[in-house]
Amino acid sequence: MSEPIQAPSLESILENNPGWLEEAIDTPAVAEITGLSVRTLNTWRCRGGGPRFLKLGRSVRYRRRAVLEWLSEREAPYTDTDGRIHG
Repeated sequence: MSEPIQAPSLESILENNPGWLEEAIDTPAVAEITGLSVRTLNTWRCRGGGPRFLKLGRSVRYRRRAVLEWLSEREAPYTDTDGRIHG
């Protein structure tokens, strides 16, 4: 069996790519990061919800930092038996 692939640390990514967190990425890239569908992200963007985004003419972009912060804000240690999230 091969060893599992080890993801690089955030520190090493930023050391080699200082502007990485501020890059504007497209909706398919956000879908890949979050595991959500492009359709869900589009719906949330129109109805309110999802990560903050940039509207550049007809294009929509997300700062990578905003996506990662949005994910972090939704992290919860557990839910109770009724499905309520506790933080």
